[in-house]
Amino acid sequence: MTPFEQALQQAQAGELKTPTVSTANGNIDYFGYQLAVHKMNLSLMSKGIGSRGITFTQIKTYYGLNGRTAKDCLPQLVRMVDEYKHALQPA
Repeated sequence: MTPFEQALQQAQAGELKTPTVSTANGNIDYFGYQLAVHKMNLSLMSKGIGSRGITFTQIKTYYGLNGRTAKDCLPQLVRMVDEYKHALQPA
């Protein structure tokens, strides 16, 4: 189980208190925000642009991504973002 999956489980069980993410349109889901930011960081890294405050290895380890470069791992993270968005939508 990846650290991301562990954090999701802990938040659902009430063991982990996630911060509130506020926007002009109201609050948004913390993990959705985190995925979006990390997707942006990984997209920049795949184009050769570094991101301050986070490394490729940290993102790769946190989400359990497989691949040698950011370009290899980006499609996996995009799929995770899409799956997470789909899971948030009401049935």
